[in-house]
Amino acid sequence: MRLLFVTQDFPPDVGGIQTYSWEVATRLAKWVEALEVIAPHRPSAAEIDQAAPVSIIRVPGRPDWLPATSLPTVVRRSARLRPDVAVHAQWQTVGASVLARQLTGFPRRIACAAHGRELLFNPLSSLPGLGAAYDRLRRWALAQPDVLLPVSRYTARLLRDRGVPPNRLHVVPNGTNPTRFRPHGGTAVRDRLGVGERPMLLTVGRLVPRKGVDTVLRALPRLAASVPTVQYVVAGTGPDRDRLERLALRQGVRDWVHFVGHVADETLPLYYSAADLFVMPAREAPPNVEGFGLVFLEANACGTAVVGARSGGVPDAIVNGETGLLVPPSDPRALAGALTDLLQDPARRNRLSRQGRTRTVRTANWNRVAQSIYALLSNEA
Repeated sequence: MRLLFVTQDFPPDVGGIQTYSWEVATRLAKWVEALEVIAPHRPSAAEIDQAAPVSIIRVPGRPDWLPATSLPTVVRRSARLRPDVAVHAQWQTVGASVLARQLTGFPRRIACAAHGRELLFNPLSSLPGLGAAYDRLRRWALAQPDVLLPVSRYTARLLRDRGVPPNRLHVVPNGTNPTRFRPHGGTAVRDRLGVGERPMLLTVGRLVPRKGVDTVLRALPRLAASVPTVQYVVAGTGPDRDRLERLALRQGVRDWVHFVGHVADETLPLYYSAADLFVMPAREAPPNVEGFGLVFLEANACGTAVVGARSGGVPDAIVNGETGLLVPPSDPRALAGALTDLLQDPARRNRLSRQGRTRTVRTANWNRVAQSIYALLSNEA
């Protein structure tokens, strides 16, 4: 089987789809006759491309221009590679493979992943007529693939709502890398932050309202009534930081909260391992949704139990009562109750932590994700 993998989001850029594209493409390359990745040019890509175990073709221009700028490259590489399947990480680039098939006869089939936000976001929604045209273009593009690969049941529902027949949908949940994300000693991180032996909560993510950091801050006073020494570490940057810091002051919890800003990728496992609990009660704020929640698997892989909200694709990332707990979104009382229960019950917390790690090693990992996708593409090609 010969594959062409087309993605707007790819390292060195950082994010959920970037991780998905890298992890899936580099693993599929081990099992197929040939695989080429088409991705946007980035100034710092040379080192990554030279070390990558797959051929990467960079297209000049911004990532969001790739649906147009990739057209000649996809046609040219399809004619030369003669791919059995073109795999697209997002629907926006599907049209390039449709054109290539019309001109060259390849790819024989088209597959497309679906993550969440790209199915809801309409950059032209405020422009009369153009917003509706964008929605029609998205429906057309989603009608073209032979196989669609939603990363969660929630994302599959979004696709069905946009007219995709259920028989073309194959849910393949995201994974993580349990070799990279594994338990480490957390003493150094705790000492550096001044947390010491006190109970530590952790959130990792871009600081935007939908992540639910404000819900954690509102839950802290109630939590502190039972766990008075609790500390909350917030790792990440984003436009919501000033509002969150002001909220922490109003709630009277600013001294318990550590806004640590950006944490380097290589340091993230140390932070996950240092925490007693990982918490991110994300809410749905369309078009911004948590289509899955890779951070929950990363924390689990580091041996840390997780608490999230029943929103978007998070229920596919957290097995409620097995690897963590799910609470209603935007509900500080329910969140405080779940956090209190786990912090005051070390045996239960440790059990969830062990089971979370076991799940990532056995099933919720990128090897299993790529194997599932390979099997689907092999059956369909």
